[in-house]
Amino acid sequence: MNKILHRLSSATVLVACLALSGCSSSEHSEQESFAFAGTTLNVIHDNANMPVTVSAHTVAIEESSQVIVEVQTQTLGQSPETPAWSLTDDTLDIGTPCAGSVVGYCEASYSIRVPAGTEVMVNGRPTTVG
Repeated sequence: MNKILHRLSSATVLVACLALSGCSSSEHSEQESFAFAGTTLNVIHDNANMPVTVSAHTVAIEESSQVIVEVQTQTLGQSPETPAWSLTDDTLDIGTPCAGSVVGYCEASYSIRVPAGTEVMVNGRPTTVG
């Protein structure tokens, strides 16, 4: 009986190792820019587990009137989706790249660059522009 249990547990461990060896994490990045002429940017962000960092442009004059959004994702067992982000007037909706799938792992973080002097609110709260 012990030999059967030992073989069964060894087989279970082997199957689990083989299944997990096919799952490797992948990283993905997407970027979008939007023309912006306002003084306050309101960011709508539905997922509190995905951090948002905001910085001001320090280079390139042509970028000085742009809002640039970049999302970095890390996934395991699923593919990231292109966020449904949009800028309407002074409101930027950044969506989520990790929707839809129940199986797998997806983690993301957002980086938003704004024109110098722009005040930024994330979900109605003032955010430090670094």
